[in-house]
Amino acid sequence: MAVDRILAVFLDGVGLGDDDPARNPFAAPDSTPFLAKLLGGARLLRDAAGISTDRATLTGLDATLGLGGLPQSGTGQTAILTGTNAAAHIGGHDGPYPNTALKSLLATESVFQKLQATGRPVAFANAYPDRFLKRLGRGTGRLSANARAALSAGLMLRGWDNLRRGEAVSALLTNRYWREWGYDAPLLSGAEAGAQLAQLSQNFSLTFFEMWYTDVVGHKQKAADAAALLSLLDDFFAGIVGAVDLARTLVLVFSDHGNMEDLSTRKHTRAPALCLAIGAAHSEISALDSLTDIAPFMLSQLA
Repeated sequence: MAVDRILAVFLDGVGLGDDDPARNPFAAPDSTPFLAKLLGGARLLRDAAGISTDRATLTGLDATLGLGGLPQSGTGQTAILTGTNAAAHIGGHDGPYPNTALKSLLATESVFQKLQATGRPVAFANAYPDRFLKRLGRGTGRLSANARAALSAGLMLRGWDNLRRGEAVSALLTNRYWREWGYDAPLLSGAEAGAQLAQLSQNFSLTFFEMWYTDVVGHKQKAADAAALLSLLDDFFAGIVGAVDLARTLVLVFSDHGNMEDLSTRKHTRAPALCLAIGAAHSEISALDSLTDIAPFMLSQLA
């Protein structure tokens, strides 16, 4: 069944790990109560992959792309957005930022490009501070593969004016850092940030939001920071779900590789990457096996 719109939330560095609270913050009984309720009590763990309720479906995706070594963001995100095995394309996992070969692939094959070409409106919802956008204008800014693909497809990279009008969302959700940078930004709860993203998504076929801090927290290995972030994200998803029409909207949450699910290591992992679908056609993600399946799936749903 095709859907009217997709709200895609990308969480960098989140795999489905083991039921071990000593290593995995997702294994704590109260880690994500709202999402657990959607999944019939299940948490975001490896053993829960395949669970499907009347509202949501959870699965894990192969992030290794058939290669040895540890998956990386540059190749993982490129594979997600293009449906191409980016690691095989360049001969190995690479990141965090896309190299020249990956940039070329993103410029021609991304789901953003393909939807724009068919007249489907697409939004990249992240807000960037003025200093970052100025560096980008000078050619000195670095972009993730997700943001690089958006820019290559002609999408607007949103800034302060968009954020203050509620037309963008801070990558860290609450706007606290914007206030520390001198902007008169309203402080938001996680739920309010989710509702703001949901409202923005009403005007687009695909709305894409990137959360990179999950990967940062995984690298830091601090359990308290991980628990606080999961609580914030759980509220964020509650805000999204409470503000969208789930009969017409598919909320699709996915990652590029494992990391935050195993705080015993600073490195990425080879765990299955998180893929969670909520709302319209959610059960159809059960057929997905790899990062390369996400873009074709989104295109088919919006056909």
